[in-house]
Amino acid sequence: MSLVLSLVLLGLAIGQRTVWAPPDTIVSQLEESPDSQLLLISGETMNAHDGRQTVTITADGPINAVVGRDHDVLGWVGDAAHSVASIDDTQTMALEEQAGNEEPLPELAGGDLWIEEHLGEGEVRIPIDLPVGYSLLVAGEPGQAAPADVRVEWPFDAKTPLFGPLLTAGLVLLALALLLFLLALRRHRRSRGPQRRSHRELSRAERRALRREAREGLPRPQGAVAAGDARPALEPADAEGSDASPADVADGTPVDGTDGSAPASTDEGTASAPDDAEQDRGRAERTVAAPRRRRLGLVALPVIAVVGLTGCGPQYWPSAEPAATSDAAPQPTSLEETLPPVALTESQFTRVLESTREAVAEADEALDIERAADRLAGPALDARRTNYEVRSQNGELPALQGIPDGDVELLLPQQTEVWPRTVMAVVGWEDGAQAQSTLVFQQTDARADYRLVYQMTLASGVQLPAVASPTIGAASLPGDTPLLLHRPDEITSGYASVLLRGDESEYASWFQEEGDALREAVGRAAKDELVQRPEFELSLLEWGASDDEQAPLMLVTNEGGALLATSFTETQRATPREEGVEIEARDGAGILAGVEQSDTGIETTYQIQVLFAVPPAGAPEGTQIQVVGYSQSLLDAREVG
Repeated sequence: MSLVLSLVLLGLAIGQRTVWAPPDTIVSQLEESPDSQLLLISGETMNAHDGRQTVTITADGPINAVVGRDHDVLGWVGDAAHSVASIDDTQTMALEEQAGNEEPLPELAGGDLWIEEHLGEGEVRIPIDLPVGYSLLVAGEPGQAAPADVRVEWPFDAKTPLFGPLLTAGLVLLALALLLFLLALRRHRRSRGPQRRSHRELSRAERRALRREAREGLPRPQGAVAAGDARPALEPADAEGSDASPADVADGTPVDGTDGSAPASTDEGTASAPDDAEQDRGRAERTVAAPRRRRLGLVALPVIAVVGLTGCGPQYWPSAEPAATSDAAPQPTSLEETLPPVALTESQFTRVLESTREAVAEADEALDIERAADRLAGPALDARRTNYEVRSQNGELPALQGIPDGDVELLLPQQTEVWPRTVMAVVGWEDGAQAQSTLVFQQTDARADYRLVYQMTLASGVQLPAVASPTIGAASLPGDTPLLLHRPDEITSGYASVLLRGDESEYASWFQEEGDALREAVGRAAKDELVQRPEFELSLLEWGASDDEQAPLMLVTNEGGALLATSFTETQRATPREEGVEIEARDGAGILAGVEQSDTGIETTYQIQVLFAVPPAGAPEGTQIQVVGYSQSLLDAREVG
């Protein structure tokens, strides 16, 4: 009975993992077709079940799918109509249409916002572990609705809580059945015996007679064993195997069929004695070992069963329902979780930098300002526009400095979820002899690419103030903020005044002169020296400055100050002091002015980009603004008059 029950229970246990086993995956299929070109699947939807997700998108044409942070994806979608997928109570994907404008959308792939991009034709399969806070955005062909065949799969940790109990009970009953079988077999063997006696038993009178005769000193039978022999005269086995009766033994009749004399000693008899002893010992050892083996078998089966059950995880056993969790919002556990997210990650910036290097290198070679505009804007684009113009007419003129080809030494993204966004970086060159450059990028809106606005060479021997890590980023400040030593919208014009007037400027005390290589190159002292040159003896040199159209960009440092990137233009006007004197326009200035010499004068405009380290408002008395990087380039030239 135990054996039958064990087989039934083991069969049911195996069926739990085979015939009646639940599926390995949970599948949620989109049941309706989207009406808009964009389909958004949020991280909350993708995490409706535990485990790594696999998204399969099928369509008749091209498929674009991108992954980004929630605020980036929603920023890119903007006011456009889109569909939002969610998991309903029946575990199917339901759609919620979000109304919006139907204007043509730009290409989804290739944007700087995306963490991942998946492109394909006909079908795209995306294995992903999308965390909460990120979203998947899907788009089909331009002007067409998003693909309707969207399926999300999750691995299912199939729980069979009856498998463990059934398997355990089956093995226990199997062990019990085996134990009962062995006990029955042992009992049967013990109860089994000879069916007839090999000799009759001596009566009491006969045994008394034998003892009496022994006391009276009758001679012993010659076949008896001597007192010193370890073996008895007649062993039970010998008695059973012999035809002699106890009476014959008592009468002295030889049992070996001889005349009663002692058997002759032969070599064969001598040799057979040790063999018999060895056989006896072997039989004794086997007799002792047999029960041990049986006991070992009884122990081995439960041990094997226990070892087998150790492979059964908690999914094979009944478990209590998990305790209800609080619905309260999770509390931030780190500084990064309490601050706004950074504008972009390190991996995103790496792509932005590589794309900028490629675009600028191609534009510099082809003198293509349209290609440069793909990754340049503001002062950086204006400087290259002028450089391309003069180089197109004189190929011997030098090109502007390219984008550094070395490693990113420092990355400081802005903390923000809105636009525009600012990112500063210090990038080196593979040629260690060249000074590092500071690159300042700006993204004007979610669908625009990051573009390089400022590029300045770091001044030699100047140390940048400490800034936060790329994962924390830095906040930006408005131009009229009172949190800095001086207002940012006044710093640019104040420094331009210092370059023009030197110590006579009312802003001279704002800026640190020591280590200021830009002031040394184009400051008041350098201008006075230029006036004294012989070639300008008959010329009148005048300078003026004006703010640039580009607003300053700044990010806060660890000590509460800011790194401020700005630019302004400085104009040099050269006119003749006497009639008949001509002013010469050299190189690029002559090309831009359209003349090589002029009797009315030449006005040349230069662009100056500067990176300032601005102390906080509470800095100690005497603390000054420091120039940590700068660049200068020709911007325009014209004939006076």
